[in-house]
Amino acid sequence: MENETAAFPPPPPRPRRFGGCLPGILCGCLGSVLLLALLAVGVPAGIVAVASRAAASAESAPRYRALGGDAAREGARRVLRLELGGVIADAAPSRWYRPEDCAAAVREEIERAIDDASVDAILLVIDSPGGAVGASDALYHALERFKAARPGRKVVVQAGGLLASGAYYVAMQADWIRLSPTTVAGSIGVILPGLDASALARRLGVADASVASGPMKDLGNPLKPADPARTAVLRGVVEAMHARFVAVVARGRGLTEADVRAVADGRVFSASDAVNLRLADDVGYEDTLGAELARLLGCAEDDLAFCAPRRRGNAFRALYDEFPAALGRGLAEPFLSRGASAPQYLFR
Repeated sequence: MENETAAFPPPPPRPRRFGGCLPGILCGCLGSVLLLALLAVGVPAGIVAVASRAAASAESAPRYRALGGDAAREGARRVLRLELGGVIADAAPSRWYRPEDCAAAVREEIERAIDDASVDAILLVIDSPGGAVGASDALYHALERFKAARPGRKVVVQAGGLLASGAYYVAMQADWIRLSPTTVAGSIGVILPGLDASALARRLGVADASVASGPMKDLGNPLKPADPARTAVLRGVVEAMHARFVAVVARGRGLTEADVRAVADGRVFSASDAVNLRLADDVGYEDTLGAELARLLGCAEDDLAFCAPRRRGNAFRALYDEFPAALGRGLAEPFLSRGASAPQYLFR
């Protein structure tokens, strides 16, 4: 048995590869660096390509989309329909998503229409509880400039569920205000939200450590107890803004300031009560508003051509649809071209 075992010699040793696994590691690192470099060039190029195509598409597309009527008809009067919804804020809700009925988007469309000679009227459909004083006044002023840019221009408001506070302020540029049968309107007033949490802070052992240049610099500090002198300063600003609101309503509705002050304590009204108080003109629905628009513009109802802003493409959808091809072009481009040349006051 020993002789038989000795007849089978052990297998020869496996030759060692040069360098062991070091070349593989080096190749992997080099490949990773190359891939990252390509992505660093290709991803921005892909995004730029998609953005450029979207911008070119937006520039070539008509500004408005037709809703009804024939804008090319002789004597046609174009009516731009805009929607204002939600809380009126000084800025858009998000950098990545901006509803087309938010205050910022609506104001942009009004600003574009100011210099557009083809727009004869704006139909503003509002469903809003109001919002920031500054944003409401900016919309009001934009509508004022729209009407002043060309004689004979008109603004008509159709209210939805809410036409309150700052939204009602905006509507004061309207030549006609129609409320839906279920509209809640009014709320003529100004509020500066505040909170006195000083007693709770003391119970929790929390103390204010603010450093201010003067006793009135930290007005509205919730950790300081209410003080008559400090409150008087804030109340003075609120009353000044309320006086402006009353004057705007009196001018817009052809009322005396005394008449407006009698109902300007922040209360809201039903549609019929608002019309009876001359805060609005009539009650009805948008589908019958054409006759009133024609009367204001001095034309036949058949001559009205309604339009709306062309909706912008969704950037995320464009990236989803076009990014793979654009990324490929971006990755290939380097090789193909190588060698080639304070406190917030609210109308609520």
